[in-house]
This record gives sequence, structure tokens and C-alpha cells, in this order.
Amino acid sequence: MDESNKIKVRLYGAGGHAHVIIDTLKSNGYEITDVFDNAPKNSLFASLKVEKIDANFKNFPNSGSPLIIAIGNNKIRRKIAAVLDVDYISIKHNSAIVSTSAKIGKGTVIFAGAIVQANSNIGEHVIINSGANIDHDAKIEDYVHIAPQVTLCGDVYIKEGAFIGANSVIIPQITIGKWATVGAGTVVLENVPDYATVVGNPGKIIKKKAKGKQYDLYVKKLNTVEEINTYKELLSNYWDNNVYYTYEYLKYYENEHDQLRYFLLNVDGIPNTIMPFYIRDIKDKTYKDVITPYGYGGPLCKNCDDTKILSKFWELADKWYRKNNIVSEFVRFNLNGNHTNYSGELTETLLNVKGEVKETDEEQWTTFSSKVRNNYRKAEKHQLTFKLYEGKAITDSVIENFHKVYIETMDRNNAKDIYYFPKQYFENLIKANPDSFAIAKSYKDNVVASVELIIINEATLYAFLGGTRAKYFECRPNDFLRVEILKWAVLNNKKYYVLGGGLTNGDGLYKSKKVFFPKDEDVIFYTGRKIINEDAYTLLSKNIINSKKYDENCNFFPVYRLSL
Repeated sequence: MDESNKIKVRLYGAGGHAHVIIDTLKSNGYEITDVFDNAPKNSLFASLKVEKIDANFKNFPNSGSPLIIAIGNNKIRRKIAAVLDVDYISIKHNSAIVSTSAKIGKGTVIFAGAIVQANSNIGEHVIINSGANIDHDAKIEDYVHIAPQVTLCGDVYIKEGAFIGANSVIIPQITIGKWATVGAGTVVLENVPDYATVVGNPGKIIKKKAKGKQYDLYVKKLNTVEEINTYKELLSNYWDNNVYYTYEYLKYYENEHDQLRYFLLNVDGIPNTIMPFYIRDIKDKTYKDVITPYGYGGPLCKNCDDTKILSKFWELADKWYRKNNIVSEFVRFNLNGNHTNYSGELTETLLNVKGEVKETDEEQWTTFSSKVRNNYRKAEKHQLTFKLYEGKAITDSVIENFHKVYIETMDRNNAKDIYYFPKQYFENLIKANPDSFAIAKSYKDNVVASVELIIINEATLYAFLGGTRAKYFECRPNDFLRVEILKWAVLNNKKYYVLGGGLTNGDGLYKSKKVFFPKDEDVIFYTGRKIINEDAYTLLSKNIINSKKYDENCNFFPVYRLSL
């Protein structure tokens, strides 16, 4: 192979296991460019200089060629993978046989003579050692180690972190629990619980580990199709595809300076909490900071009422921040209490109008202010009509008409550039998540007078974006539109309608929303500000703070990003 065309790979680990990794790489003509270890025994390994990495990984160069964690210990591989924000590569020895229908995760290594049969699904950072035989439809989760000459029969399921000892045999349709150990030469005839140890022929459990909950925080990228699909599956399976967390919503705000990532907290191996964020370079790229997307965000939990989960989430997130030179964090929380136990400074940023949907139209009507009722009657005299489009009924023409009214409204209000969403943004967002949206329109003489794009998250409606044509103001189309939306909400057993807030508390925009729910208690939209590296923050903010133009009463965060 031409030297210039060789695939370059970096290794983390300079022990015995790494020698076998190197043999596997060489069988495919890969080039090893760097070797790292936190406690190298020698300065050279395989004729390459070993770079010593600090225990906190601060001096690890994240940029560079793809990495393989060349360490046999499952827990250490997991620890390193959870910290390093790098690209990983999966490799197999030239003599290994892997079915074209098998799926192999990133960071996984398949050694000489191993066989992986059809429809097997191998996770990330897995070791399939020399001569192991993985039969059809096997499922092997992340950080598993399959030792030499192991035989897994068909439909075997190996959960995260398990170690399967040399020459052991596992019969069809057996499940091996998380972080369990199967001793060398064991014949496994029954399912093995999490954390248990089984030995012998037939296999017998000799040890069960009493354990507390296991919390694991991962930082994931959203660059490849596989990464994006994995994220979408997680969001759909565990968090009901909340639109504010969907990939199409998040991707719009990503750019070359703001790189999209997400935290994933597993509790006992089960996804529990997810939080998308953007990681941003600061000046010379020595430091970075973190910000969550525009709108309702922050950690999305299976059960945010369990405050221990949020405390653990922030504890692990802050640990990752410190190891990765993150200077500060700015979080926009949702309205469901996920700000609880935040480890930074909370700010009550804005009151948001949220109203309860009543059981009948008559009961809902009595909750409106007299202004809304009078405006609705006036709209009826102007013979306004209403239509709501949802799911597949939201066609390109429906989106196009909505977008025209929306842009007219932005132009009239001299809106900031950030609010000028292109039509394609709405098309991508709605078509990828059709069951999570509705578009409501009011008409005057069959011409669209006002519009609202509604996000549907289970039993809650969110007024996302909307607009009204100025020529129809006298017909009161906006009040008419929202009363009709609430009629639809009553008919479809919705529970809440969130209208959001104003630009500031109590302004005209806020008041125009509050009239629909004058008796309902507002909810507070919180933001969070956190300084992780005080020294770096002070240094980066110094020139801004010392400027004559700087207002010390300014609430902008982080200060070093303030434009004067």
C-alpha cells in the first residue's frame, strides 16, 4: 500500500493487549501515528514514542486520527470513552470473517481467526478475541470482552461490560447480564443475572454482586448518519420524540463554531437523561464553552421529579467539563422542573403563559378575559373561518402559506435575523416529525388572515411561531384563531396550552397572551449560568470588563462573548 494512502490510527494503551491490536492493524496495512498511556512502562512502544497522559486527561489531544482504546479491561475502556471527545474506528484482522449483514460499533476490535455470523449486532468498544465464534443474531452491547475461542450460539444476548472467559460456550437464546463474568471453559445453559459470576460445566452462579445504581454519562456526536439515527431512536423510544430535542430542530442552530453534541446518562445501563448542547471554541481554541439550543431545553429526564437523577447528572457533566477545558455553561431549561438541583446559578428569566385545557368549550369560554370574548364575537361578525392541519395533512402548500404570513409579520415587526427561518427549515422539521405538529389558520373570504405553528408534545400544545396579516387586524383573527385552537384541544383531550412569554415580563406581547388564561398561574422560564474555570473566565473577560463601554449591571453571559 502506498504510504500516503494508509489509514492512520492512534492508540490509547501501551500494554500487552495493545500488541495484539497492532498486529490486527498491520494485517490491514494501517499506520499507527501515536501511542498514549497514563502510566507507560517504557518511553517507546512498538518503536513509537509513548505520550504520557494526565490522570484527568487534560493534556490529551482530541483532534487527530481516529483512536482505538487498546486496553483489555472493560471498565477502563468505558471510563476513557466517556471522557475523550474523539472519533473512534472499528477494525478487524485480515483473517477474521465478518458477515456483511453484521453491524459493528465504533472502537470495536475483531482479532485474528474470529467469526461473526449473519445479523449479529456488536456494540462500541467491544473486544472479539482470537478464534471466537459469534453465531447468527447475536447482540453484544458496549464494552464487552469476548476472550479467545469463545463460542456464542445463535440469538445470544451479552449485555454491557460483561466478560466472557476463554473457551466458554453459551447455548442459544441465553442472556448474560451487565458486567457479569463467565469463567474460562464454562458452559452456560441458563441466563446469568447482572453483575454475577458463573463457572463450571454446567455453569453455576458462584457470586452475585450487591450493588447500588450505576450512573454512566456519555458525550455523543451527531455527525454521521449512524450517530444521527441512534439519537433519533433514543429520543423516540425513551422521550416521546420531544420536538425541542429533535435532530432537525437542533441542527438548524449548528455552525462551524457551534458543534452539536449531547449528554446521555444511563442508569443501570438504561437511558434516563439526555441533553443536547453546542460546544464552542473560544478565541485560540485552547478553551471552549457550552450552550444549549434556543427554546425549551436542558436535561430531559425519564423522571425529573427524582432530584437525585438531576444531581448526579450535573455532577458527572461538571466532571466532564473540567476534563475538557470547558470554561462556562449557559442552559435554557424547559418548563417541567428540570432546573431543580442545577449546579450553577439559576435566573428567573421570563414568565411564560401556560393554561389548562378544560373539559368543555363552555367551561373554557368562561376562563377567557372579556376582551377575548368580545374580539371573538367581532371575528364571527366578519365571518372568519378556521382550519387546523395536522400530520400528513400538512402539505408543502400549507407550509408555504404559513411561511408567507410568518415572514410578513417578521418584516412588519423589524424582527432580528435569528427569527427569519427559511421555508426549508419548517419543511424539514415538520416532515421528519409529522405527528408532533399542527398548523392552525384563520381565513377571511378564503384568504389566510393569521397562522400558528403548534408543537404537540403528548397532551401539551406549544404555540411555537405564528403571524397575522395587518390588513385583517380589525377582524381580530389572532384571538379567533386561539379560541378555535382551544376548541380543538378540548375535542382532542389535550391538557395544557403553552403560549410563552413576552420580550420582557408584563410587556404588550405577554399581555396579549395572558388574556387567554388570566386565572392560570404562569410558569417561570429559567436559565442557568455556570463558570467552571474561574481563572480562565476572568482572563477571557478582562478586556471587556475594563472597557469604558462596559455596563457592570449588564446581565449578559458569558461576559467574554459580549460585543461592545
